[in-house]
Amino acid sequence: MAPIDDPVVLSPADIAQAMELSAEAGWNQLPADWRLFMAHGKVFGLFDGEILVATAAIMPYGDDFAWIGMVLTRKDWRGRGHGTALLKTCIAELEALGRTALLDATPAGEPLYRSLGFEDGERFTRWQGVGGGASAASATPDPAALTAANAAFGADRTPLLIDFSARCPAARRSAPQGAAHAFGRDGRIATQIGPVVGADEAAVADLVEGVVAALDGPVFLDVADSRPLLVERLRALGFARQRPFLRMKKGPTPTPGRADESAVIAGPEFG
Repeated sequence: MAPIDDPVVLSPADIAQAMELSAEAGWNQLPADWRLFMAHGKVFGLFDGEILVATAAIMPYGDDFAWIGMVLTRKDWRGRGHGTALLKTCIAELEALGRTALLDATPAGEPLYRSLGFEDGERFTRWQGVGGGASAASATPDPAALTAANAAFGADRTPLLIDFSARCPAARRSAPQGAAHAFGRDGRIATQIGPVVGADEAAVADLVEGVVAALDGPVFLDVADSRPLLVERLRALGFARQRPFLRMKKGPTPTPGRADESAVIAGPEFG
C-alpha cells in the first residue's frame, strides 16, 4: 500500500472503507453515492497501511467545471492535514484540466477554502423533517424534466439524475405544465430531496410539499436561502433548520446555472 503521504485513486474495492469515513462523520451517503463518484469522477484517498484515513472527490460537469466533495478524514487521523492535502490534490487536478472548482462549504470549512482562493457564492440551508408516507407514486425522468434540471444546474448530469430516479422513484415528480421538477435519492440517514428546479416559487413549494407527503421516514432538503416561500412551507410541515452551506468557487468560469431556477440542490457533495 502507498505511504500515507501519497494520494491514490480509489476503486469500488475501497467503498466499504469509504463508507466507514462518511458514516463516522454522520453523513448521509450510501455506497451508491461513492460508486457515482468513482464511475463519473475520481476519488482520491490516503492510506495508513491498509487503513483508508482520508478521502476527497471530484465530479466533472460539462467541459468547464467540476464539484469537489467527500472531503473526509477518519477521526483518529484528524488534525494532521490529510484532508487539506487531498483537497489540494483535487484543486491541482482540476487546474491541470482547465476546470473551475466549485464546492458547498460548511461554516467550519469556509476559512480554509478562502485561504486557498475560493470565492463566496450563494447560500443554502439543510432542512430536516419527516415524510408523510401517503403514497408510493413514482415516475421515470422524462426528457423535459432532465432538460430543465440540467439547464438550471448549468451542465448535463443526466446519468446522475437517472441514478437518483431509480433509487428513489417516489421523489421524481413534476408540477403541472412542467413549472417545476423534483428528484431525490435514498440515504443512510434520510431521503434526500433534490435537485428541485423551477422559477415559479408557488409551483416549487407545492411540488416539494407533494414529494414530502409521498415519502416515508426522515427527509433532508438543501434549500436556497433565496426561497422564502418554500422555507415557510417546510416550517409548516415541521421541518427544522439543520445547518448552512456556502457555495464557493475557484477558477475563471462564471458560476454556472440559473440561480433563479435552482431551488433545492442535489446535496453539497454533488452540487
